[in-house]
Amino acid sequence: MNAVLGHDGAVGSWRRRLSDDEQSVLLSELLLRHPELAAEAEEITSALLAVDDRELTGEITTRLRALRLRGPVSVDAGRGRVLEVLQPYIDDLTWRKERGARRAAVGIAAAVMLGLYECREDTDEDMLLVRMGLPGAADDLARTVYDKVRPLHLSLSPLADECPEWTWYEESWMP
Repeated sequence: MNAVLGHDGAVGSWRRRLSDDEQSVLLSELLLRHPELAAEAEEITSALLAVDDRELTGEITTRLRALRLRGPVSVDAGRGRVLEVLQPYIDDLTWRKERGARRAAVGIAAAVMLGLYECREDTDEDMLLVRMGLPGAADDLARTVYDKVRPLHLSLSPLADECPEWTWYEESWMP
């Protein structure tokens, strides 16, 4: 195994030379030769593919609603704080998409968009998004998120039903 892994645990350059099909065959062969790894492979697969969209949407909405400021706030500073909350989710969906977990990436992207959308009608005066001006602030941030994930070519067409105010997005999410 040391010949395959470098001293820091990183997969060697041989992996970069294999096509997706060849990597699939390699994984199948490894699991045939080492059935004791099957449970761990299943655990990794589940982690890559499983995303509870509703639970994640609730988590994101809660985190966005928890952003509060006292006193004046600039739109740029507010935007930065919101994007700091959303960036780990964007990083995660990008990571999953790059590893072939497209369905999970779509689920996370949808949760981020729905989290923003669910804040559009909030009225709590201390909430950062309310102070930035809802629904416009949430809509502008959704466009920013869209610009970040658009290069991944994820189709989020089912959100058209859940985000009817975002007609700008209906046509543009098609890869």
